[in-house]
Amino acid sequence: FFRAIARTCRSKPGGRKLRVQGAMPKKKRDSRRKKKEARAAQKAAPDTAVDKGRAAFLRKDYDSALKLFSQALEVEQKNEKLYSNRSATHIFLQNYEEALADAETCISLSSEWHKGYYRKGVALEKLLRYQDARAAFKKAEKYSPTDSATLKALESIESLLKELAISLEETAADNPDNDRFTCMVKWMKDGGCKFPKLYLKYYSQDYRGVHTLCKIPPSDCVLFVPKNYLMTNEVAMESEIGKAIQNSGYDMRSEHSWLAVYLIQEKHKRAKSFWKPYIDILPDKYGNMPMLFGGLYKKFLEGSYALTMAKNRMESLKVEYDGIVKSCPAFRKYMFLEFVWGRLAVITRIFGLNIHGKKTSALVPYADMLNHITDKQTDWQYDDKRKGYTMITNRGVARGEQIFDSYGRKCNGRYFVNYGFTIDQNFVDNDAVFRASLPPDDPHYRMKLKYLHNSPAREFQVPPTYSEDVSVLSENMKPRNMFSFFRFLHARDSELMLLSSADGYQIKDVGPISIRNEVSVLKHIAEVAKKQLKYFPEPLAVDHKLLKVNKFMDMNHRNCIMMRCGEKETLHWYIELATKAIPLLNMSWKDLKRIAAKCHQQQTRFNYYVTEVVVPLVKNQK
Repeated sequence: FFRAIARTCRSKPGGRKLRVQGAMPKKKRDSRRKKKEARAAQKAAPDTAVDKGRAAFLRKDYDSALKLFSQALEVEQKNEKLYSNRSATHIFLQNYEEALADAETCISLSSEWHKGYYRKGVALEKLLRYQDARAAFKKAEKYSPTDSATLKALESIESLLKELAISLEETAADNPDNDRFTCMVKWMKDGGCKFPKLYLKYYSQDYRGVHTLCKIPPSDCVLFVPKNYLMTNEVAMESEIGKAIQNSGYDMRSEHSWLAVYLIQEKHKRAKSFWKPYIDILPDKYGNMPMLFGGLYKKFLEGSYALTMAKNRMESLKVEYDGIVKSCPAFRKYMFLEFVWGRLAVITRIFGLNIHGKKTSALVPYADMLNHITDKQTDWQYDDKRKGYTMITNRGVARGEQIFDSYGRKCNGRYFVNYGFTIDQNFVDNDAVFRASLPPDDPHYRMKLKYLHNSPAREFQVPPTYSEDVSVLSENMKPRNMFSFFRFLHARDSELMLLSSADGYQIKDVGPISIRNEVSVLKHIAEVAKKQLKYFPEPLAVDHKLLKVNKFMDMNHRNCIMMRCGEKETLHWYIELATKAIPLLNMSWKDLKRIAAKCHQQQTRFNYYVTEVVVPLVKNQK
């Protein structure tokens, strides 16, 4: 009806527009529509801390979600759903104790709501408290029998517990030291340590390992040790013997000695020591350590630098022991061999940790039972949130397998002397000793001696490579530094003047100088290698044969052969380097070009030397 009037009475004479009563101008209609849309949008967007917290959680911004849920709880302190939400957020932030606390509060506010028990179960599982987690999931099932998340979690934890129980029965009789290990495990569990998926396995008097009771996925926490079960340097220094040494004014040569003296003190306390269950599982003897070898094993190592390294280590310990005894009367009741035992216990088990921003060293029960593998299976750290040491898998580990840690890339010399073992297939990191001196008849002797700070001799312990990708930090263990020294020794006339005129000149920075110089360097290094090989009673072929047959008296015998074999292989590599590289240095660039292209395409250790040294020298020769 109104539309009909509007069509017939659009305006009066004179052009003035007519307006039907009740009709709305378009401008006003648009304004109202926009306000309505704005209200709808405002209603859809999160406008409270709770809504914003949920939105942040969904976009995986867990730090913001935690802050927002906490703000909401300041207003609604009795809201069980908010505690459930914050518990879930804590889980993703790996704040498992806080997640458990929020779940407990949620349950206290709503004792028949399944979600609180589910959150509790998840937190307990993350804290490695599997039996308690199962009980929590059972409660969640009671109040919500059809909840899919609860049923899935309960099935998973029951399957895990069943597998763990079977595995424990299978492994119970494997260990002749079971009583000692059982006592340590009980002591650790009573103190809040968690390692439900692991067990200790005995191989021999000197060898043990940690194995899995079930299949373990990546990123799984397999070990938790609270701070009060970590034997740190600070604990040692604050002990009775630690304070006595500090008060004596003696300056420890090695930080490892603090833990060593503390171990000795606690061992003498016997049952009165808090650490007794842990100390009881430490080896009584370290018969696998070269420092303590008798004549038989030393004979197998004849020619090896491991003997010198072990001898120097023992002498260093004697100096430390004598210094402590001289300064601190309280330590005089302990014998030198006890101190050696303590230092060996420390060096074979020590962890470097960062606790609340402060670096320290620590002995970590159970964690120090893991054996070495180069490609490690675990990552570990001190977790400030959980207030303890955590070990996390970085890959899956099958049921029953040994689980390993890594001691880092090292030569067999360091593995053997420091830890009492060697590893196979370690050619890239094994090394050998090279010694050389500035000859007195060198025409530039006085000038060179000045740059050598009046020390004409140098000793290098280097792996078989020219690459800078080596597992060492010491300057005398870097191959390029050795080459630089030999280049300096063989520099002549204008070559030497060119080197010495450079700003900030350092011998370790001497690069390839000339073809003549590099040929002399390679010949000299090969001569040193051949001389070093003569110190070994038997050739490399004998070692290879022994290792292939693999019939040894014991592991010490095998380790000795593996040690000397690695040294000989390194020495032979440098001899072969000279044999193959010198003819290339004597080629013209035209003849070398094709060989150089192949070396560039196929990167081996020899080809790397060709690319980095031979090619530039030949290409740029006048």
